[in-house]
Order: sequence, then C-alpha cells, then structure tokens
Amino acid sequence: MKLLGECYACAMRQALSAARLVTDDEAFHLRVLSEAAAVMARARSDMTPPEAGEEIYGMVRELSGNPDPFAAQKREQNDAVARLLPWLRGEVSQSADPLLTAVRLAIAGNAVDPGARESFDLQRSITEALAGEDGLEAYPPLVERLGSARRVMVIADNCGELIFDRVLVETLLESYDLQVTLAVRGAPIINDVTMVEARQVGMDSLCEVISSGMEMPGTVPGRATVEFAERFEAADVVLSKGQGNWETLEDCGREVFFLFQAKCPGVARYVGCREGQPLLLA
Repeated sequence: MKLLGECYACAMRQALSAARLVTDDEAFHLRVLSEAAAVMARARSDMTPPEAGEEIYGMVRELSGNPDPFAAQKREQNDAVARLLPWLRGEVSQSADPLLTAVRLAIAGNAVDPGARESFDLQRSITEALAGEDGLEAYPPLVERLGSARRVMVIADNCGELIFDRVLVETLLESYDLQVTLAVRGAPIINDVTMVEARQVGMDSLCEVISSGMEMPGTVPGRATVEFAERFEAADVVLSKGQGNWETLEDCGREVFFLFQAKCPGVARYVGCREGQPLLLA
C-alpha cells in the first residue's frame, strides 16, 4: 500500500511520540517535528508507509544519539504478555480447532503497536478476536496449504505480540511436520522484534530465527538479506504478521497470508473493512 493522506499526519504523531520517549526537552521535540515535516514533504508518491517510517525513526535516532528509544518498552511488553502464556496455551489446547484459535490469538496480539496506536486494549482485542468470524476468509486456504507444506516462514512484527506468535509457532509444529523459520528485523525500529528480543523469549530454541536485515517497520524482499530472500522464496507458506508487513508485501508477487488488525481509517478503507477488524488475508 502506498502512502495515503492519513499517513502524513500519522508520521508526525509517531515522530513526536518517539521524541518524547527520548527526552522531555520541548526544543528537541520541535526540532524532530520540523525534520519529520521535511521528510514527509519529500516523500515519493510510490513509497509505502513503512519506508517513510524508516526515515522518520532513523532521523530520531540520529538526532538523539539513542539507537533504540523503545528498548525499555520492548522488554516490558514481552515480560507482561509472557505472563499470559499459560492461559494462551490453554485456550489453544482446549479449542475444537487449535490452529484457528492460535491464528485468532496471533491477530489479537497485533494490538501491541505503539507506532500505529498510542494506547491499546489487549484484553478487548483478545475477546474480539476469539469471538469474531469476519475477516478470516483466508483460513480455509491456509489450512489447505499447510496440509502439503514442509517449510513455513513467519515474519514477525512487534514485541509483546511475539508471545502470541510463539503460541502460533508451537501449534504449527504440533499440528504439522514442518520446518519453521521466524524472520525478525535487522535493527531496532519502534517496538519491532529483532534477534535480541527473539532470543530473550526463547524463540531460537523453538524454531530457526533469522534477520531480514530490515531497518523499517515492514519488509521489502528486494532490500532484505540473501538468507531472508532464499528462505522467503523457498517457503511453502509465508505468514506475515502486522500492518507494516502487509503494507510492504501485499503486492510482492507471491502468496502470503497476512495476519493483522486494520489499525487506521486509511487501511480500513483500502481493505474494505471496519477500523480495528482482525484480518487474515491472502
């Protein structure tokens, strides 16, 4: 998805939020906003929102000298959601369709996103995802593909959400004879998962974990590492988590199953759904 009008206002909001994480200095906030306005003024019409975000957050890191403004948030989010792990596993194991429940929970976990939302209600997201039927039209094709698959790639998105993804990966491995690869960001960007956070929650003991090389809140295969590109091409099924990955991969040229929530009016309008709706698209 290319930049929409709403993306410009959202970029300014995200720039200010990131600046406030770094310091309380209003002069710094104003400088960041000025630079963010310049970034968006020269943004190309063919850019995706994550590509613009890469420039915005890169600018904040450069001006502040802080390579990871969201580091504390990422630890807190993973620690907080990890306490739900026994309950999440119980919901899946007691379900009539464990994979469907794991998919729904993985989409619910996508609520943990300070880039798209300054606040979120995770419990409400879980309740709606478990109760809802709309938006999951791609589930039957996903089950069909998994039935003959051997290699699955999961492209991670946010910390906190990663715990839900762990349950999804566990369910995939228990339900099918699969090799699963988890792809994470190549460097800190908002609260997205990097190798550091993936190892902190033990994902590397569950499946193969690789870096995509991405320094944006999305994935562009042509800019990724060779390792990522090879795994992406070879995967029988690709599961992409989060709105940013959808924005950059929706027209990538291969089948991808997208698990995310439509977090803004622009995306909801583009997809043709209500804002906040859990989605499984292909």
